[in-house]
Amino acid sequence: MKEIRALTGVRGVAAITVFLAHTRETLQSRGVSLEIPDPIVRLFLCGGRQVDIFFVLSGFILALLYRDWFVDGVRGRAYGEFLQRRFARIYPLHAVVLLLVIGCVLAAYALHAPTLHGLDRFTAATLPAYFLLVQAWGFLGTDPGEWNPPSWSISIEALAYLVFPFLLWLTARPAKSRPWTLAWATVGCGLVLNWLTPWGLAGFPGIARGLSEFTLGCVIVNLIDTRASAWLQTATGAWLALAALLVCFLLTPAPATNFAIGFCTAPLLLALLGRNPVSRFMGTPPVYFLGEISFSIYLGHFLYSTVAYRLISVPWMRTGPVPLAVGAAGIIAFVLAASTLTYFAVERPGRDLFRGRKAPPPPERIGATTP
Repeated sequence: MKEIRALTGVRGVAAITVFLAHTRETLQSRGVSLEIPDPIVRLFLCGGRQVDIFFVLSGFILALLYRDWFVDGVRGRAYGEFLQRRFARIYPLHAVVLLLVIGCVLAAYALHAPTLHGLDRFTAATLPAYFLLVQAWGFLGTDPGEWNPPSWSISIEALAYLVFPFLLWLTARPAKSRPWTLAWATVGCGLVLNWLTPWGLAGFPGIARGLSEFTLGCVIVNLIDTRASAWLQTATGAWLALAALLVCFLLTPAPATNFAIGFCTAPLLLALLGRNPVSRFMGTPPVYFLGEISFSIYLGHFLYSTVAYRLISVPWMRTGPVPLAVGAAGIIAFVLAASTLTYFAVERPGRDLFRGRKAPPPPERIGATTP
């Protein structure tokens, strides 16, 4: 299947926003004064709501790639190959980053190094759940990610992979005969779930959030051939789809998020399938490259920025606007460089190793499904 560069690019924009939002929060907690207007914060510096984009995007791309695999049922061989491909995509980098975090924590203990939030939150008892990617599932623990905060969403993503083939099978008939009914029913279920519980990072709030938005991404694939999708792929439709998502950001107080973010993401993904100014921007080389390394940015930025704060003096950044700008640029450059390194040194070779040398070429060039 031909690669859709815009879908990779939007993932990069979302990932860099998550990183910048967390950097702003960390700098403020370290005493750096950042006077940023609230609308700018809501639009570009609220990392939590970008995760809702990731969930919808993941379901959307997986349904594009694999919707013919499980229409007639979930067979063991296809199910196993699907899981092998997906966990090869996320697990190598997750395991390496987690091992690096463990190494840093052990070094901090040995050197009695001071840390911003202390070392007591890192408990060895929770590590098995992290290595199994079940730490956010609730019944096996409700740790939202103390060892590596972004990994909570990867844990929910792993659960989505397990149920995805069954979801495609169960929705195959209504997806063909009544795609709009299926889509609106999914939206209704998401709104009800969000009404029952505010979105969270673990347990039922996290699972409801991730699976409802992941399912929304899956079912809107069935709308691709509709007139509404064709209109969204025009220049006017694409700009309005982007504007709707940005307005949703503005109307959602920071740092809260809700199902409306995922709902407003859906039209934008359909719009990015066409040739229009928004999709062309998302497919430009710099934005596309951010999308290529976005999983490394997202999963590793807490670790990389922690190292950056050891190299760049935060007290020096508090001395004036120039040191603040130079220091912030240094932190961003370091995290992007480290993410590029882990993408080429860990993420890609790890994916190939987990798949096996004789595995057929992956279809994921349409756009990756994780941040």
